[in-house]
Amino acid sequence: MKSGPLSILVVDDVPAMRESIGAALSAAGHRPSYAENGKEALERIIAGSFDAVVTDLWMPEMDGLGLIKRIRQEQMSLRVFAITGGGPRLTLEAATSIAEIWGAEKVFLKPFDESLLVEALMEVS
Repeated sequence: MKSGPLSILVVDDVPAMRESIGAALSAAGHRPSYAENGKEALERIIAGSFDAVVTDLWMPEMDGLGLIKRIRQEQMSLRVFAITGGGPRLTLEAATSIAEIWGAEKVFLKPFDESLLVEALMEVS
């Protein structure tokens, strides 16, 4: 992973959550970009150049679990962090386990302290 500012795609269907995470990343010197769902995120990932992805697990069109799976199927070397407050189809524990099995480095449970996400990004970069 390169040193210096990271280009990070923040994926969440809730605008306030995207903005909050983006503000924390910007304050730490990183460059956040945004997507509203997994489908839009995948298009942006393919077209752009990102160091990491922070994705919600429950979103319309393509959820975060589907996005993580596609990133790993395509052998993309992106670092992936998941965030979730729970969802309609799986228990919180099951969703967290699946996200980690499919390649999320860490799963943060909402609400969470954004500074912990920034620290996690720097731990392995």
